[in-house]
Amino acid sequence: MNIQLFPEQIDPVSFSARFLARLSLILSAPLNWMSPGRIEKILVKLIKNNPPASEKQVKIARNAVCIVSSRCRSQEGCLRRSLAVVIVLWLQRKSVSWCTGYAQEPFRAHAWIELNECPIGEPVEVQIYSKAICVPHRSNDILRKESYLKKIKQENIERKKKESEIVNPEDHTPSVNIRSLFALAKGHNWEFICVGILGLISAALTLAQPNLVANLIDQSNTGIKINSSLGILIVVLILSTILTAVQYYLLQIIGEGVVFKARKSLISHLLRLPIHEYDTRSVGDLLSRVSGDSSKLRMALIQVSIALSSGFLVVVGAAIGMILRDSLLFFMALSTVCVSFIGTIIMSKAIQKASFSAQKELGKLSGDIERDLHAIRTIRATNATDKEEEKSKLQAERLRNIGIRLAKIQAFMTPISNMTLQLSGLIVLGIGGYRVSIGLMSVADLIAFALLLYTMIGPIGQVFNAFGGVGESLGAFARIRELLELALESDYDVTPAIPPSSNLITEETAVYFEKISFGYNKMKFGSDPKEKEDSMILKEVTLRAEKGKRTAIVGPSGAGKSTLLQLIERFYDPDSGKIFVQGKDYRHYSREELRNFITYVEQDAPVISGTLRDNLLLGNSKISDSNCIEVLEEVNLHHLLDRNSKGLDMQVGESGANLSGGERQRLAMARSLLSSAEIVLLDELTSNLDSLNELGMKKAVDKLKGKKTVIVVAHRLSTVIDSDIIYVLEHGRVVGSGNHNELIDTVPLYRELAKEQFVDREL
Repeated sequence: MNIQLFPEQIDPVSFSARFLARLSLILSAPLNWMSPGRIEKILVKLIKNNPPASEKQVKIARNAVCIVSSRCRSQEGCLRRSLAVVIVLWLQRKSVSWCTGYAQEPFRAHAWIELNECPIGEPVEVQIYSKAICVPHRSNDILRKESYLKKIKQENIERKKKESEIVNPEDHTPSVNIRSLFALAKGHNWEFICVGILGLISAALTLAQPNLVANLIDQSNTGIKINSSLGILIVVLILSTILTAVQYYLLQIIGEGVVFKARKSLISHLLRLPIHEYDTRSVGDLLSRVSGDSSKLRMALIQVSIALSSGFLVVVGAAIGMILRDSLLFFMALSTVCVSFIGTIIMSKAIQKASFSAQKELGKLSGDIERDLHAIRTIRATNATDKEEEKSKLQAERLRNIGIRLAKIQAFMTPISNMTLQLSGLIVLGIGGYRVSIGLMSVADLIAFALLLYTMIGPIGQVFNAFGGVGESLGAFARIRELLELALESDYDVTPAIPPSSNLITEETAVYFEKISFGYNKMKFGSDPKEKEDSMILKEVTLRAEKGKRTAIVGPSGAGKSTLLQLIERFYDPDSGKIFVQGKDYRHYSREELRNFITYVEQDAPVISGTLRDNLLLGNSKISDSNCIEVLEEVNLHHLLDRNSKGLDMQVGESGANLSGGERQRLAMARSLLSSAEIVLLDELTSNLDSLNELGMKKAVDKLKGKKTVIVVAHRLSTVIDSDIIYVLEHGRVVGSGNHNELIDTVPLYRELAKEQFVDREL
């Protein structure tokens, strides 16, 4: 009996998707006859090492299965359908969760697929099923954690062995080739066409030169005047030089375009990575990929283009001319060139690998220097300059060792290729001279042959040099691809198909946490649940912030207060539970839409380099100067305008170095007050303020009451005791909520905090 309430919605898919679906239906057929427990064991083994699929990939796989099999479009075919989808994604080296469940009245079973605990492509009534079995997919956080732990373990091994040679902590190097590099030059078709035409003409002029020289020799031997032939030769040389210069100029334009395109992609990708990527990666290494690695792409593009345009044509033309003059001599010379060519290809692979390692270590060195410069005051104050210098010098030494290894390969590559080419010339002169002496070849033909050979040797040398340059450029390109292959923050966003189940959300609720659990350290698949629970920062936290009211979150350090604000901003996603913003599950919003509701003042109040105006208008460029001045006065920063003649154009220094810690906090608050966002998140707003400025900031926050929803995290209870509601966190759990007087009476932890800060008396 088919009791499905809603028909399947099927969208068209490609031929390859339909082919994979048919193959998956065949492969998954035996599973349909097995018990659920047996299916679970098999699927766990299949998908445990695969990264999760995207929502789009899952939907395409599901549509394809439903298209090729009519039996998979109904409730009765749910098992066959869900298993086939899992196998389709397994063939693509991806994973998705497979779930089974049951419902009562009438009793029926169902099987479906989920991504991040959200059913994909299922009708609404799937929510009535009680989940019995779930084979979860691995999360990207798990994969990143395993990669990070592997890296740390390798670095510890290197440190113990005190190796002078660098061993890459990560085994994976992105696969790149010259074709993928040239794909970056898309859009420069006309420039390439011009380069090809110029190369063709330049090759023809180059190949004409040996024949012109041979004619000059014949004319001089026969007493014919050579003025006209000499003039033609000079004109050919000048034209060839001019065309080559124009060709190089066009290639430089293409090369700059490729570097610009690569940097645009890197910048766009770099600014949209998940927050946890910035937590674990070196800023200096990321910057090195944008600046150093991208600039190396130009070299390979120019060298290969020259080799393929005029160089290839010159080699082919010269080879034909040499064969026509003396085929035996040509094949003897060719044999030595082939040996050199094979050796060059082998060494270029080693150059690419060494170049990748060199660029990687350069990124680490940049990261070390960037870190030291950022904390230079702390380093000087703690007399750690010598220690940090030694660490950076050690990293520089590692980079030098790799550079020496790269230099060894290049040092052998160039002389060997030159030696074989010179050997080829000696063979031509020796055997050619003998053939001239026995009358099988004229002197003019030998000179023309030798000129053709050396004409061909130049482009062949370019090819050999190009192999070395390409290897180095591909090593840099691999590091660029490594960054571009990282998932973006929004890549694995999934919009829940099931409507909110909570009935505790009213029109007055701005933010609602429903049993939220979260930990920064994600556990491996199949880990002990107790170990996972111990790693949680937040444990089943439920709290509510009403519109227009001030909600405070207090507790000891490490309780998870700041983490709550970062979850609201969706810098991280909770491991379990739901977060509602403005009455909707916040996964229904795009991250940009969600953050339009929110303005966030961080605990350390970072300031961007630039002017006061740049910082105030960050994210909102439509604010007038008068509004900026007004809000600076409101947070007691008007003295910044008085003490300089530039006003709002005053430079704040690198990361706000020209401002005190308290001034940076007040500047961040001023930016927040200028925002039109409905929800204000304040993290330790007054931690760097004196009592007078703290009072002024408190008044500024009080003015928001009734206008905006304010959620404030604080250690100083004096700044939040008049909040509408206060939540007390301890070890990641809410241990109490209410106003100040209620918490004094009911929550021992709050009473102790209040007593320590002399605010234990009732209001």
